[in-house]
Amino acid sequence: MPIPSIAGPVLIHCIWADEETCSGYACLLAASMSPEKRGLVHPAFASIVGQLDSLDLAFLRTLCERVTMGVANCYLCKTKKEGGFASRQVEIKSSAVKVISRMTEFLPEDGDYARVQATIDNLIRLQLIEIHMRSEREELAQIQSDVYENIYMLFEQVINKTVDEFRERFPKYHGGQIRLSTGNIMLTTLGSRFIRVCLP
Repeated sequence: MPIPSIAGPVLIHCIWADEETCSGYACLLAASMSPEKRGLVHPAFASIVGQLDSLDLAFLRTLCERVTMGVANCYLCKTKKEGGFASRQVEIKSSAVKVISRMTEFLPEDGDYARVQATIDNLIRLQLIEIHMRSEREELAQIQSDVYENIYMLFEQVINKTVDEFRERFPKYHGGQIRLSTGNIMLTTLGSRFIRVCLP
C-alpha cells in the first residue's frame, strides 16, 4: 500500500507534540491508510491536531457524546415600569449589556471557566464547532429547560459577583434585571469528520 500524502506533515508535527496530540496524529495516519476511513480524511486535519490542547480534545469528546451542548450568555438590562394597573418591569430596548458569555455545563477540574471560553474560541476559529443562539433574552423565571437552569445554577455565584461589580462601576444599571440568552453548541460537518478520524 502506498504511503498516504498526509504522512509527511503528520510525522513532522509529531516531533514537537505531546502524548495526547501524538495520539491524534496516530489516528489520522491510521485513518489515511484505512479503506473505510480514507475518504473522511481532510488535508487540514494535520495542522488542526497541532492546534488543540487537552481541554479542546476533552470538549470535543463531550460534545460528540451529547450531540449538542447548551450554552447561555448573561445580560444585565435596564428596566422601566410598564404603565397601567399592576404594571410590570419591562426591558429598555438597546440597554442590554453582556456580562458573561458562553456558559456551559462543561467545566475543567480546576473550575477555570476562562479556559473553557478560550477552548470554545479556538474550536470556532478552526471551524470544528458552531454556536446557534436564540435571539430573545429570557428572565430567570422564564427558563424552563433543565439544561439552562443547571448552567445558571453552576454559574450563579459568578453571575452575582460579576453583576454586582458591573453595577458598582455603572450605577445606572442598579435595579437592572438579569436576562439569559440561550442556545446550543454543535459540531460542524468538518468537526464531525475530524472527530471520526482523529479522536481515539
